[in-house]
Amino acid sequence: NEVLIFRSHLPSGPSFRRLVKLMAADLNQAPAIVDMKAGISFADIASYRAVIILPHVPYAQRLSDVFAMALPSLVPAEPLIHKFVWPYAGPFCGRSDSAFSRSIDQLAENRSQPPYSPFDFQTEDLHPESFHNDRRYWLQYSEWELRPHLIRFRSVPHLLVLAATGDDELQEVSRRMRQHHHEVSLEAMEYWSRAALIAASLA
Repeated sequence: NEVLIFRSHLPSGPSFRRLVKLMAADLNQAPAIVDMKAGISFADIASYRAVIILPHVPYAQRLSDVFAMALPSLVPAEPLIHKFVWPYAGPFCGRSDSAFSRSIDQLAENRSQPPYSPFDFQTEDLHPESFHNDRRYWLQYSEWELRPHLIRFRSVPHLLVLAATGDDELQEVSRRMRQHHHEVSLEAMEYWSRAALIAASLA
């Protein structure tokens, strides 16, 4: 009956974990919240009833891993998610990435013209009071929004309520995750099989 908090190197990670545990201690029905230990195996991760994940970048391998396990995953909803997903998104042309990575080839053919820049809101200085529409627009293309069946919390109290969801409901979430992962895997296999055939024919 334990819920795992996935490790996070975000500066706000320790404060978030502390707040979750303090508030959970005041609730009679709250499940046990467990910190992730170093070197934990996939099998051990999958043994928990659910996992809490803070997004540190728009696309995270850890989310793909737990989704493949069909492990119910609790993630921040809007607007809370914006506090975590953008500030340290350097590997994805974020504010800490190089100027070259954040440049746009103005001469590229068929270049899209999105309504908001992916860079304006990711300047060196954070502007949480600005660029709200920019963040909302680009969030929809992140893994945290594209993946279905994630359990989204709006606050820590809301998180603890969702973490106490009944076993039957969590098993249904897990079943839907497993079905979606199976469908996506079939699509990927078909795509790469065709790509391999085309590459072989051109060799």
